[in-house]
Amino acid sequence: MVHLADGILLLAIKRLNGERSERSLFHVLNGKRSATTLQDAFFYELESIFGQFPQATYSYESMLKGFEKRGWLDRKQFKLTKAGEMISSPEAVERLFNRLGGERRDYNATTWKRLSLFVQTFMSKEHARTFYPVQADRPAEQWVKQLLQLDRDWKALMRTFHQEIEQALDHVGDPYATAVVYRFTGAFETGLTYEQIASLLDVDAETARLYFLAGWNELLKVLPEDAKIRGFTYGLSTDRMTYSARESYDLFLKGYIFDQVQARRRLRTSTIEDHVVEMAMYLAVFPLEQFVPMQDIVAIEKLRDPVSWALKPVFEEMSNVSYFQIRLVFARLKRGETFV
Repeated sequence: MVHLADGILLLAIKRLNGERSERSLFHVLNGKRSATTLQDAFFYELESIFGQFPQATYSYESMLKGFEKRGWLDRKQFKLTKAGEMISSPEAVERLFNRLGGERRDYNATTWKRLSLFVQTFMSKEHARTFYPVQADRPAEQWVKQLLQLDRDWKALMRTFHQEIEQALDHVGDPYATAVVYRFTGAFETGLTYEQIASLLDVDAETARLYFLAGWNELLKVLPEDAKIRGFTYGLSTDRMTYSARESYDLFLKGYIFDQVQARRRLRTSTIEDHVVEMAMYLAVFPLEQFVPMQDIVAIEKLRDPVSWALKPVFEEMSNVSYFQIRLVFARLKRGETFV
């Protein structure tokens, strides 16, 4: 049987366009926060699945072997066959793929842990029932304990939370909304497993898990900015830049030049270059000409194959630019800028 989850993974391979390796995708699926993996996710539009398929090497290898055996994957080129293209092409696959929220996964996951544990704790206390925490997460437990110590009308706020979630889920729609609702644990009912939700939705467990991830990600996105439930996101950030790159960025903002930032951070040149590439990838405004002369920017854009993000062909054509400079230009092109 073909599952929607299979289509998601095949679509990821398709987007890599044969330009990256099996290992590259493995790191994206596991959410490795290295410069190379972050750039792969950015350039090949894989950010939504970043870290959303954590798996061991043997399970990843087994998955690829399965795709190859079913005639969906050419592993030598790491590209899909025509049959694989068909599995990855339905609109439902792309719609789910783009909603998974991998670029916000820590934000989404922590918010869910806090809220789901709060609901279980509050409801259980209201009905004087003992319970085992639905989230085995010490920081979330501490956060909820501190929250409940505050002097609030929690009954009224719970009603508000419920209304806000209902309204948001109306926008999210099924099957995503159903997967979210049935994951909540109350005083008398335990949140369903992915296997149980799968049975309700007539899908496999992995697809049910993806429906939940997509539904929860969309819910947090459509919540009004003044929603009370946003209090559960306190102290969290959706910033995609790594903490180390953010530290370098703060120094650049203070007026330090590249060599000065490197000296203060005591990091290798290549590491600071990776930080600058992150800035080019994620910042709305970036001073590209401080790093690449305009004539070279134009030349790089002209040389780039419109359907490829491969660096080497451009590098081989231009003896006067570095891979670092090409990555910077590509990052701004990927963001929709043009210089020709």
